[in-house]
Amino acid sequence: MKYEELVKKAQKEIADRLANGAYQKGSVKYVKCDAWMDGDQINLWTYWQGHQIKDLENGVDILLVGQDFGNPPNSDVCDRIRWVREKKLETCYDENTKSPTDRHLVMLFHILGCDITKTNPGMRLFFTNYSLGYRDGSEQGGMTKALMKQDQQLFRDLVDAIKPRCIICLGRMTYECVIEETIKGGWKNQLETGRPFVHFYPGSSNIKVYGVAHCGARGWNNIGGEENNKKVWKVIAEDYKRNFG
Repeated sequence: MKYEELVKKAQKEIADRLANGAYQKGSVKYVKCDAWMDGDQINLWTYWQGHQIKDLENGVDILLVGQDFGNPPNSDVCDRIRWVREKKLETCYDENTKSPTDRHLVMLFHILGCDITKTNPGMRLFFTNYSLGYRDGSEQGGMTKALMKQDQQLFRDLVDAIKPRCIICLGRMTYECVIEETIKGGWKNQLETGRPFVHFYPGSSNIKVYGVAHCGARGWNNIGGEENNKKVWKVIAEDYKRNFG
């Protein structure tokens, strides 16, 4: 399936789920997000990195996967995305952002030699969340693996369409959904030592999947802050260089 076809499939499938009230679990309820439905990308986050790559069938270097997007309807984020689509902005990254996640990601991708504040960051990068819904109400907390797995086949189709060299997952639940396994304990302890989790993508011995802390304030501080997070990403950078030059 081509990427463009996958986007249309995802938009239709999720619209159907929303219409049937089947896209919620516990405290997490997803609502329609016009900024996504009207667009041509698999996720709003893709408008930061990924949307500018016009030959996705030739693959990407790194697929970055988060958990879900939060609640962007009617937000400044959606305005910036529309401006990117209308070519009034080159990137939806906001230099004045108050988001610790965004600021930390800029820092961490510098370790990989990328400037993700630019349209051409230095590598072929693609950002998406595993769960493709957009929240109503609280921006975080309450996520369940059952809700995330509703998008499992769409994620598999995405990997097939864009053929990443490697995948970096933010947070334990995201990592477990991508590798389709449950890890047994030790998440925080291992990351505190500066070592990412590493697994091969299901059915492939060529795509490595790295599990790292979410780089929002909570995940960042949970493993000891800047120094430990940088150590984890330096291991990934060295491994990437060893494998791909």
